[in-house]
Amino acid sequence: MKPFYAWLHRWLLKNRSLYGKLNLVFFFFFFVPTAGLVYFGITYDLLGDRNLPIFFAALLGFSFLGLNLLRKLFDDISQFSKKISRKAQALSLDGSAAREDGDELHRLVSAFGAVDSHLARSLAALQHKIHHISILKELSDFCHITADPLEILQVLLERALEVTQSDVGSILLIDGIARKRFTVAAAIGLDAWVKPNGHVDFESSIAKYAVLNKSALIVDDIERDPRFGRSNREHYGAKAFICLPIKASRDIIGVLSISRKSMDAAYDPELVQVLEPLVAVAAFAHENLQLCAQRRRDERYCHAFTAILALLQSSLHGGELLRACLNEVHAVVAFNAALILCRERNRPDTIMVHEMLAKAPALIAVGDHFVVTEGTMIDRILRRKSPAIHTDTDQMAEEHRMEIMGDEQTHTVWLVPLKKDDGGNDVLAVVFDGAVAPGQDFVFLEWAASCLASALERNRLHDAVAKRNQELDSIKQIGGILASSTFDVQQVLKSTMDMIRVIMNVEAGVLYLVKADVLEFAVGFDSDAQRPKPNQLKMGQGIPGHVAARGESMLVNLSHATKLLYPRIDMSQSLTFRSTLCVPMISQGRVIGVIQVINKNESDFGANDEDLLQSIASSVSIAVENAHLYQETLSMAETERGIRSMFQKFVPKEVLENILLGSQTGATLTEELKTLTLLNIDLRGFSKLSITLGPQKTVALLNAFFSLMGGIVFKYGGIVDKYLGDGFLALFGAPISSTADADNALKAALEMQTALETINNGLAGEMCVTLEIGISVHTGEVVVGNIGFDMKMDYTVIGDAVNAVFRLQDLVRPFPNSIFFSANTLRATRMKLSHIQLDERLGDVALYELLGKSH
Repeated sequence: MKPFYAWLHRWLLKNRSLYGKLNLVFFFFFFVPTAGLVYFGITYDLLGDRNLPIFFAALLGFSFLGLNLLRKLFDDISQFSKKISRKAQALSLDGSAAREDGDELHRLVSAFGAVDSHLARSLAALQHKIHHISILKELSDFCHITADPLEILQVLLERALEVTQSDVGSILLIDGIARKRFTVAAAIGLDAWVKPNGHVDFESSIAKYAVLNKSALIVDDIERDPRFGRSNREHYGAKAFICLPIKASRDIIGVLSISRKSMDAAYDPELVQVLEPLVAVAAFAHENLQLCAQRRRDERYCHAFTAILALLQSSLHGGELLRACLNEVHAVVAFNAALILCRERNRPDTIMVHEMLAKAPALIAVGDHFVVTEGTMIDRILRRKSPAIHTDTDQMAEEHRMEIMGDEQTHTVWLVPLKKDDGGNDVLAVVFDGAVAPGQDFVFLEWAASCLASALERNRLHDAVAKRNQELDSIKQIGGILASSTFDVQQVLKSTMDMIRVIMNVEAGVLYLVKADVLEFAVGFDSDAQRPKPNQLKMGQGIPGHVAARGESMLVNLSHATKLLYPRIDMSQSLTFRSTLCVPMISQGRVIGVIQVINKNESDFGANDEDLLQSIASSVSIAVENAHLYQETLSMAETERGIRSMFQKFVPKEVLENILLGSQTGATLTEELKTLTLLNIDLRGFSKLSITLGPQKTVALLNAFFSLMGGIVFKYGGIVDKYLGDGFLALFGAPISSTADADNALKAALEMQTALETINNGLAGEMCVTLEIGISVHTGEVVVGNIGFDMKMDYTVIGDAVNAVFRLQDLVRPFPNSIFFSANTLRATRMKLSHIQLDERLGDVALYELLGKSH
């Protein structure tokens, strides 16, 4: 039957439309049976049945109705077939379309086959997309659970190789703003050629084109590509590869490179669209982690900044402050050692370790010195030829003979200048373990270096203030010595040299004083007490002699040799000369001595030392001069006391004071007319007494008498004007007058009268004699002053009142131990007296005898 159906299909159905096949089927299903019925109807005479026409009419009607229904159905099938065929043609992405031959049903089946093929391809693509999305989601999820940016890049590289079915790849990050090289963040399949943390030159790498163009770079054959034209490197395997830029929010941070070793086929550009989301997710996560790390780093920086600024405002100073600042730096940047190197101003070819903080065994210590020659790294830093240098310990050892760490490894060294307003001569050297590239930490170190520079400047200012305070205290001490009561020159000089030794921190010192034309050793100090001291120098001999001769200070360091150095004098055989400072001691325009100090312990002498020593020398000069003046003053005072003591026996104290004051001020005593009360005391029978006693006893008795009676005169404010052999004349009211002059004179007279008994019971009684006196008192005008000539002058009085008191003494002579006074004295006195009037008169003046005070 199958051959028959095949023949039937070939002859009747092939190339017929659905309508033709419908007509053919209708023919077989309607006309053939109808013809058979007609044949049997005619043959068997069935047509005579009157119901037969009705049957045939109904059969024909229903057949046409069925035919129309089938036509309508087939029209819908045909339209559906055409529509499906057009859609299938539109969806045929691989170029295969639905069949155009055959009827509508065959075309419909063909269209469904094309749609099925398209759906299969779409399903495969969708599954591929799902796989890519799963990889993207896996990478995204991984980015949320890791905090390591490099680990993200490593996973990105692994997933990129998986997606592109590659086996060789790397991720290169751009190193720094200058873009001079790439840093290898991740690598797979490159073996020993490219390793993580390695570096690739930016200019020689093809990856730079992806960075510059900011788009993916697809190379099918690098050797034939006209953009490059270079041979392929064996460790990359195939000649085709992809370079995809890794874009962050602001700029490109690196490049993803992919290649194959297993096959040499070119990459489909569509792979770029697959890789871009992966790279974007990884770049976003990497940037976020970098920003988080930067934020944490910035927080540590800010904390360190705050701590260092607080330290700068604290009471810490010196090495304690610097070490505290370095510890804060170490809390942010882990280093093996940090050194603050300072060039000494007086030794530009050396640098000293001023302070250091070592977290590992080191071979150097604070105070060590190292050579700095022109052109070396530290010299370039100090001369500002380079803002900062990145080197290693081997080069430091080679250029500066500076072995820093105790191990044999090569360490990275960062040299950062400590910038100051005056230019600065300091460097911060930070030693790291292994190779450390400059980055954000280097920026922090530069800021920390500026803080350390401020700390150094603060220390220098603090030390300068402390030194100035110490210098002021020393000058005050010298002033105290100057104002001391001893004024011992030797003690002044010794105390001064002791202070110089402490303040200036020197090894030895000596002070010479000028005597005639030579310098004589006065005082000195030496760290070695057994060293001999020089005794004497000639003017111009050695540095001290030269300074004394010229009157100018001299500073000599080892680096500035001088022909004036005189070894036998300026230093002993066991004293190694490094530096010396010598200043003159000048007083009233002349050099009175020199001070020389030798070998400053910490460094060489400078201008500040010279100013300090010169100030001390000036103060010492004043002290020495004042000590000499004090001794001269003491001598003059002693002489004056001797003169005063001697002349007070001859000149009244008040007169002597006026004379001395006049000699000091240039004023002279002038004669004046004054009203005085005069008292004259006289011994009775003195001539017979002197014959009886002899000269020696007479003088002794007179001295005792005058001492007792003169003391009474002085007691009541009078002065003894002149001795008259056996008596004296006393004045009351000269050189200074008062209203009580008359009262004082009368009181003195009464006390003399009473005191006579004392001497008679004393020395006179021992000599078996009895003394009798007479006292006359008179008040009147006299001329008082210096009477005489240049070679002999007396402070005395002249006038009628003087003559009157002596005449009154003649009147009292017949009355032993009596006191006569005149009416003038009675009028001048203010006290009540017991007296009687005498018959005798002194001219017109009445006279009285004083009996005592009236109660």
